[in-house]
This record gives sequence, C-alpha cells and structure tokens, in this order.
Amino acid sequence: MPREREGENKLKKCCIIFILLLLCTGCWDLKEINQLAIVNVVGTDKDPETGTYTGYYQVVNPTGISNRQGGASQASVYTFHFKEYSFGRFTVRTSTAMPRLLFTAHMQCYIISERYARDGVLDLINFLELNPERRTNLLFLVSDSPLSTVMHTFTPLERSPGRFVRSLLDLHVRSAQTQVAPIRLKDLIEGLPLNQPTVIPIVHYNGQQPASNTKEVEEIDAIKNGLSFTDGAVFIHGRMAGRIEMKMKQVFAILRNDLKAFAETMKVNGAYVDVGASNARIKREWDRSASRLTLKIYADLRITNNQQKSRMTVHNLHDVEKAFNRRLTQRAESLIQLGLKKDWDFLGIQDERHDIDSWRQVKITFQVSSKVTTTGNTSTPYN
Repeated sequence: MPREREGENKLKKCCIIFILLLLCTGCWDLKEINQLAIVNVVGTDKDPETGTYTGYYQVVNPTGISNRQGGASQASVYTFHFKEYSFGRFTVRTSTAMPRLLFTAHMQCYIISERYARDGVLDLINFLELNPERRTNLLFLVSDSPLSTVMHTFTPLERSPGRFVRSLLDLHVRSAQTQVAPIRLKDLIEGLPLNQPTVIPIVHYNGQQPASNTKEVEEIDAIKNGLSFTDGAVFIHGRMAGRIEMKMKQVFAILRNDLKAFAETMKVNGAYVDVGASNARIKREWDRSASRLTLKIYADLRITNNQQKSRMTVHNLHDVEKAFNRRLTQRAESLIQLGLKKDWDFLGIQDERHDIDSWRQVKITFQVSSKVTTTGNTSTPYN
C-alpha cells in the first residue's frame, strides 16, 4: 500500500506540472525571428583625414539561406552600409533603412580596413567593451582589399560569407592540432598591454569587381572573385605596425607554441622532399648571466612527397631530418632578424624580463631536432 500511494503522489505531481506548463506563455523577452535583422558580418572603415566611420552590416536572409526548393531565388545575405562620425549613432542610422531590429548576437566575424588598422583601433575596442551585450569573442580580420568589395561579395560552398570565413579558419585550427589561434578580437584586447605582437589574419579579394550577384559565384573557378587569407597583420598596442607573409606567420605561431602541425618543403640530395610535421613543441631555456635565450624545438615528421631517386635508407632518413632542422632554424632566425629590423619583439622578451631597453641585446639560439616516424608504403621509388 505505501508503494501504491507513493506512485499515485508522483503521478499527481506530474499532472500538476504538465498543467502548469500549458499555462506558461514562454519568455516575454524573446522576439520573433521576422522582427530581427540577424547580422552575420560587420565591417568598419575609417577615413583618417575626416575621422568618419563607414559601417557595413551583412544581414542574413532566412528565406534565401534555407534549402527550400521552388520560388524565386533570393540572396542569402544583404549588406547595408552607413556613414557616421560616432559609433553610437550607427544603431540609430540602421533604423532608417532596416525594417527590422538590429541583432548582433549571432555575428560570425568583424572585418576592418587596413588603413583603419594602421590608424589604431582603440576607439573600436572601447566602444565594444563598454556594452556587455556586444561580443568580443568573435573572429577579427583585416582586409587589404577595399572593404566595400569584401562586404559585397558572395562566397562558394557556404552561402553565408560569415560562415565561409569561420569554416575556413576553423579548418586551419583543426589542421594545426591546436585549440589556440590569435584570431579573435578578444585576443587582440588581451595583447594590448604587451610588447609581443599579435598577428591577425589578412583577408584578400582575388578579383577586380565584387561578386555581388549570386550568379557570379556559379562559375567553376572558385578562386576567381573569391576571398582568401594571405599574410598576417602585426598589431602592437592596438595598432597595425606592419604585415608579415604567410611563412613568417607560421613560424611565429610555432615559436608561440600555438602551432602543433605544419608542412615543410626542403631539398635533400638535390631533390624536393615534402614533410608533415606534427606534435611540435618548444621549450625555452634562459641563461640570464650570459643574457642568452635558447629555444629547443622538436617535431615528428611524416614524409608526404619524396622526389629522390634513391632507395629510402636509415642514412637517407637522417638526411631528411637534418634538412628539416636546418630549414626551420633558418626560418626562425629570419623572423628574429625581421623583428630586430622592425622593432617587433616576436618572442615577448620585454614582457618576460620587464626590461624594454635590453631585449635587443639578448642572444637567441635555436636547437631544432626531429624524427621521421612515417615514410609511406614504399621505400624504393619507381624509376
């Protein structure tokens, strides 16, 4: 009997809860999706002479991005642009042209022009940080192409340009075997007090005219009139101080211990050999009495392409390892020399030693060691 009564009590409680759920009307703060202008990408340019901002809002079109068949084809996104002298006025300006309420909670990335980046973005950072509703944990990019062109371009494979950018960068992060990538606005903010640069990806448009019509991305050549990532923008204290090429950007990520996997090509016995490095790790050793910093780098190697005509032997594998060690050492030394020339402390020595004037006098040496762990299915090439 006690068990039956206990079961009846549980049933009564469930019925009461179910009835109360029927009476609930949901959260009154939720807004209908057809009342919102869901922003996917935001772009900002600043005229250094007049101080006028140009804001671009790429708004998702729910009917255009859906996979429903039939009916007239519609664009997946629409771009609105406005000019103002203050960031706070953009919300008001959007209401003059957008028939929906501006909604930025689902924004994928923030793109700024190169001239704005070189002028400094502290005003943008202060504006975003002032309001807790504005997100800083989103992708942050610099465009070396006209921002109006980038913001009026459709992308292949992904109907939403914002999702295209995020998918491409997420793929880079996964292939690098790391969860860390300094590509968010939050990372730029965290690097403001530091002397070590923050390197932000640069997005480039490969055509002459923007692909502002969906028919223009239906060509088989997906690179033409499309977006790609090239060099890296070097930011110091919230201002773009210059740019580095993709190879230098890769070495910088390795020295920061952010890049665990990468590809390298070198010549071994007069022939090209491609290797994939994985499980890369770096260790710093200070000899403060001699003002010397030694960086020890280790990586496992997998041979992905071997143009040598000779049979793969233990001696030949050692040649590959030595060639990789020399190549990575040369690239790391080139990055340090570039930093000395440009006054960029890529290793963050000033932040570690708290001595701004003496970082140039620190002797930096590299010790790279590697081991070939995978050679492929054949050891003898076909001749």
